Amino acid sequence: MATILRATIRCLAWFAALAFGAPAFALDGVVGPANCDEAGFNGVLAAVNASGGGTITFDCGTATIPFTAYKPIGGAVTIDGRGTITFDGANTSAFFQVFFSANATLRRLTLRRGTFAAAHALENFGALRLERVQVQDSLSAGPTVVNHGTLTVIESMFRGNANTATGLDGDGGAIAHDGEYLYIDASTFAANSAGRHGGAVFSSNVLTIENSTFTGNQAGSGGGAVYQTGSGNSAILQATFADNAAVFGGAIYNDGSASSTLNIRASIMAGNSGGNCDGVLTSGGDNLWFAGTNCPFSATGDGPGNPVLGTLASNGGPTQTRMPGTGSAAIDRISPARCILSMDQRGARRPAGAGCDSGAVEAGAVIDTIFQDGFE
Repeated sequence: MATILRATIRCLAWFAALAFGAPAFALDGVVGPANCDEAGFNGVLAAVNASGGGTITFDCGTATIPFTAYKPIGGAVTIDGRGTITFDGANTSAFFQVFFSANATLRRLTLRRGTFAAAHALENFGALRLERVQVQDSLSAGPTVVNHGTLTVIESMFRGNANTATGLDGDGGAIAHDGEYLYIDASTFAANSAGRHGGAVFSSNVLTIENSTFTGNQAGSGGGAVYQTGSGNSAILQATFADNAAVFGGAIYNDGSASSTLNIRASIMAGNSGGNCDGVLTSGGDNLWFAGTNCPFSATGDGPGNPVLGTLASNGGPTQTRMPGTGSAAIDRISPARCILSMDQRGARRPAGAGCDSGAVEAGAVIDTIFQDGFE
């Protein structure tokens, strides 16, 4: 009887969405415990999509769900893995295509080994938010994530994603953005690569990066970590760029085309092969560079110095970071009056000393553990 009722509810939801163009009600769904596989997930997603929106959770314990085809999202859908669910494309399948009409959130999930297969591994035409999502080991002749709409990335990690194309499709190892807006906060991009521009991020519209770490990313041509082009006013605030590589703009490159501007403030550029900074850039001050070409900045607090960065490690918070060590020129570099962000990438409060630190991490700061489990 319960099975018949659930089927009836799904049919009514589909009918309401199709016949009236709007949902009759929002429907939440749970995957598992008897259907912790792709077919089970597909059924729950279809029902939630048809209702116009809802939240999908999992009663599967720690589980990996293989994907053999990408899934469309057409409504206000949240998929919350609660840190225990991995979607695995086995380098033969994409994950999701978010429709123009959709407002989707992926939360506390791992997306592993995606590829281009009828769609990019993660393709957004609407509004997409990634919260504490791990995107790992995707291999494709194109970017892993393509944003044609608005994309928000919060407390997430992109690691080991490779775009092997060398032509126009070779832009963006982790993310290629030509949509309305891309916002990245408290996230880490490590060991991603692109065949042409933007080893981690390629952007041709408005981009904002705050409190984030870019390390070990590579591009075959320009912008080892970030390549900016096109139009719009973009900004990078209190980020750390270390040991990225490209032919030019080892960390950051802005080609200055159209009306694009890229302002960098209170950030670290250290040890990037192909130059720490390159292209048409402006400074908001308090930037630090080391062991690479100088950055063309002369605002208040700008200058060379050794940040004494540790290796990428778990230093607290939801993502791995590179902590400034003893004697770091980044520590207390910013006067209290010029401190902008009240928290660092890990969720620790700024300032911890006489001033705020340049870069994504505030050395010696206390992490606010109330917000660390993601259940606030």
